[in-house]
Amino acid sequence: MSAAPTSTTIARPASSARAADPFLHAKEPGRREMRRLSLATRSLYPFVLSWFARVPQQDRGALRVLDMPAGSGILSAPLAAAGFDVTPADLFPEYLDNASRQYANQSTIDAFESETESTMPLWLRTRLFDDGKTDPPRPAALAATSADMEATLPFPDASFDLIACVEGIEHVVDRHRTLRELRRVLKPGGRMLITTPNLLSIRARLAYAFAGQRAFKSYIDEYTSVWGRSDDGERIYHGHAFLINYFQLRYSLHHCGFRIGGLWPSNWSPSSLLLAPLTPLIWLGTARSQRKARRKFDRMKRAGDVDPETTAPFDEMRRHLLSSAMLFNATLMIEAVACPSPAHDRAG
Repeated sequence: MSAAPTSTTIARPASSARAADPFLHAKEPGRREMRRLSLATRSLYPFVLSWFARVPQQDRGALRVLDMPAGSGILSAPLAAAGFDVTPADLFPEYLDNASRQYANQSTIDAFESETESTMPLWLRTRLFDDGKTDPPRPAALAATSADMEATLPFPDASFDLIACVEGIEHVVDRHRTLRELRRVLKPGGRMLITTPNLLSIRARLAYAFAGQRAFKSYIDEYTSVWGRSDDGERIYHGHAFLINYFQLRYSLHHCGFRIGGLWPSNWSPSSLLLAPLTPLIWLGTARSQRKARRKFDRMKRAGDVDPETTAPFDEMRRHLLSSAMLFNATLMIEAVACPSPAHDRAG
């Protein structure tokens, strides 16, 4: 684990409330179940639900969950149906209103499978609803709070136990402001699952080497990367204009009051699997690239610029960088834990 942020300034004071560990009694999915899920779907959303499904059903009602950006409620609906106290929030709250009308007569799982074009496996249905045959009605009372990820969120400090920030961070201009706000509304010790396209899969590395883009079929420019605007033109939905890799996201999380809890498996990239023979080269490159940073870290410790008790992050980073979740998954999923005091980098 990386240490709590050091040499930082304190941002807004958090509530004295502290989140009890929501995964204290978690039942982890088996490796075989997750591998089968990877083979069965290209959608990332079943993997996000599997992260939440570890929480025992009897504990869910006491857990407040922020789903932001919530979009159409693709996660909020099944999480609410599974017993969590969910607050959807989005820059475009009308997306959820439109989806609620569209799926008004459908069940939760039917609507989820229709939106994701995937099949929810029996083991995940059982974990979520305690019965593989149960398919509750899609919650009709869900309404999204209007909230901008790049502004002050309309929630008090330490409001939530869990946050799902799924495919959102790569759309914001100032990710540190976003992460500091997410930390502010999360209880100390609370967990956030944050996801973004994985720029360090083997496929993405190869695409960057030859095309300068994360995939040969995607492109970033000032026109086609604008994915939407509000009717009045005031709100812009930026596409993947601000993509972020593991190194950058780790740095930002650390300086905004989080520590890395671990990686969570997600949807496999078939192209990356075919490129697996390149893995030894990535191992060598990773080891070589860390040498200078390790020496600098040691010098900083000796000079007193880093707390002597701080554990060097490099072994953990190497484990992450060479893991199957990093090399072969299309989506990067990080579990971030809120440190006791929210903090931010000096640059602000």
